[in-house]
Amino acid sequence: MSEDRVDLVRRGYDAWNAGDRSWVLDHMTDDIVWVSPPEDPDASVYRGYPGVQLYWDKWREEVGDLRLDPQRMIDAGDSVLVVVRRTGRGRSSGIDVSDEVVQVFDFEGERCYRVREYYDLQQARDSLPPAPRMPEAANGV
Repeated sequence: MSEDRVDLVRRGYDAWNAGDRSWVLDHMTDDIVWVSPPEDPDASVYRGYPGVQLYWDKWREEVGDLRLDPQRMIDAGDSVLVVVRRTGRGRSSGIDVSDEVVQVFDFEGERCYRVREYYDLQQARDSLPPAPRMPEAANGV
């Protein structure tokens, strides 16, 4: 199941970069929560489709068509952690902009219910629930 989630997230980036934002929303729950990085000057929590679209619109206002290129994907059970390169061009300045962010997609079944963003990989890893412990086998097996 979690491997399918990694593939789903990968396809989401492909859809985003092709301009198909609706495909991305179709794979999120109606009450999706998107948490921008806490270090952002206007850090915020966006709720539901309208909130997520508002967040995306803010980015497009600043950098036009924002491109997201996953650099590394980590299967974390009910979550997928992605180190992603964001690139665009400042609308008013015309200057190329680029940064790296870590996005954590949290799933219930096949749909994402929360996206959390961080600038620090370790902070993103620390936000994940601990992996369940496997019971020790009898007789040391």
